[in-house]
Amino acid sequence: MEENRRLRRLITVSVYNSFVELNSRGGFKLHRRRNSIARNLILLTFVAAHGCARTIKSEPPGDSSRQPSASYTWTKVTDHAGFPEAYNFPIFNFRNTLWAFHSQGNWFSKDGKSWTKAELPALGLRTGYQQYVQFNDAIYALGTMEGDYLNLKMGSRIMKTSSDLKQWEVVAAQSELPARVFYGATVFAGKIWMLGGFDGKNYYHDVWNSSDGVKWLRVTEKAPWSTRSNPLVFVFNNRIWLLAGGIIDGPVANDVWSTIDGVSWKQETDKLGPRPIFGGSIVIYDNQIWIVGLNRNDGFQSAVMVSSDGVNWAESKTPWTPRGGVATCVFDGKLFMTGGKYSVTENGQIKFIYSNDVWYMAPAK
Repeated sequence: MEENRRLRRLITVSVYNSFVELNSRGGFKLHRRRNSIARNLILLTFVAAHGCARTIKSEPPGDSSRQPSASYTWTKVTDHAGFPEAYNFPIFNFRNTLWAFHSQGNWFSKDGKSWTKAELPALGLRTGYQQYVQFNDAIYALGTMEGDYLNLKMGSRIMKTSSDLKQWEVVAAQSELPARVFYGATVFAGKIWMLGGFDGKNYYHDVWNSSDGVKWLRVTEKAPWSTRSNPLVFVFNNRIWLLAGGIIDGPVANDVWSTIDGVSWKQETDKLGPRPIFGGSIVIYDNQIWIVGLNRNDGFQSAVMVSSDGVNWAESKTPWTPRGGVATCVFDGKLFMTGGKYSVTENGQIKFIYSNDVWYMAPAK
């Protein structure tokens, strides 16, 4: 308890006197500037796109009181992938190959162990704020961002990978994409969908979609779920689902919703779990919803949550270090996970640990 209070005091002091900008790890570096808005900035950057923690204390591996699932096992593929240690970058199963879209370039692999840096250059999309989606046999990048919270400037440019995956093509230098960061995005019914998010001033609970990434239609202005940033959005059982997220340095959502059309929403449960999560990485595997790398207000966990219906959830610990901002996808019949970030305190100083190990989960034999 005393350690938690001490950490909060340390963070509060550094938060009040700092602001942030993105660095090459996909994270942030601090600059000294006395401005009260920095409090929200720092709290956000500790977890970036997939979570928000008021402290950054992490649980050590295996510290969870819950028992791991006996039905699945985790296997470490490599201690270090070919790309640099980082967090908040995505991986895709694209054309039967694993692709990592990293801030320092793009890498591909046929097995998750041996990685090759692609000719496709780094785009510069700030994936702690905005997202890539896999759509129409390409990877699309939704929007641009410059500056930081003290001077947030967003663009509506849409880019996609070329057919040979060697360059980026401009779909639209300017599109009708809403000016947002920290939105939820997915692909459903032949369209790209954007849900919620933050524009530097306001939080949203609207729903947009696009059949080409250029023209966007607002399907719902005010969905029944609360305004929020960083909602986890995905497709499961032919429906769009939304869960978690919340207000930076404010209320954290613990509800689960689904829809068939973005207009009519069903609240599946008002309680995802006994302790709300701000985020994690969602992946559908073995006909179940998995949340990998749980972010909660007391830090990151080496844990996953799983549900077969979106209503009833179970949590289990994992053998990898606690972390947030992980990348996941299903490849070769396995659930792959890499990247992430967590923190430790050494001599009263907070030290961040970044990862590039690769793991996969599969049914136990």
